[in-house]
Amino acid sequence: MNKFGLACEGITDHIVLENILCGYFEDFPDLDEDITYLQPQLDATDQKQATFGGWGMLLDYLKSLRFREDVINVQYLVLQIDTDIIEHPNFGVSYRNAKGIELTIEKIIDSTINELISRINSGEEGFYEKNKDKVIFAICVHSLECWLYAHYNNKPLKSPKIVGCGGALERILNEKDFQKTKQQYEKYSKVFLKRKNIDLVAPKDPSFSFFIKCIERISL
Repeated sequence: MNKFGLACEGITDHIVLENILCGYFEDFPDLDEDITYLQPQLDATDQKQATFGGWGMLLDYLKSLRFREDVINVQYLVLQIDTDIIEHPNFGVSYRNAKGIELTIEKIIDSTINELISRINSGEEGFYEKNKDKVIFAICVHSLECWLYAHYNNKPLKSPKIVGCGGALERILNEKDFQKTKQQYEKYSKVFLKRKNIDLVAPKDPSFSFFIKCIERISL
């Protein structure tokens, strides 16, 4: 049984989360061998993405028999999604409350998790409640690039940056041919293989901090 299974929007998210887990649990030097990519799946021979990714496919996966089997067959399943899509009609969560006031980052995370739980239980009623200790939420407000940006940005901010992180990250890295590829995200997320960098980023980004608090409660 693998210690972690990763269910994400795409392979670049897999890479970043794997490095965070390996850096946080630094006492397990071979943890990378104990992490499996569940959604989207990889081809066994060349380790390229073998099945469709994206948030729509992730939501379909959550109500599938494969998801339920995956939860049972790993010690912990990490479920990642970017919140930049939650207001899409097919997701249906708003950034604002009934009075039109913008939600806090913490409430956006809570609302997103509640909707994901609903999707899980639509596949089998009560499945999440039976297995909630095995499911870890990685809710990126509003994108996983914001986590990387929080590391690479050295300028003080009045509030966490949650919009336009992809473009801002590209400018900071000054990488002219920066692309959203496995190789690029592997390169720039290696900083998280050091626990000290994780500890430095957590106070800068509330959704990153939420994920770290979730994994610090588990026991390998």
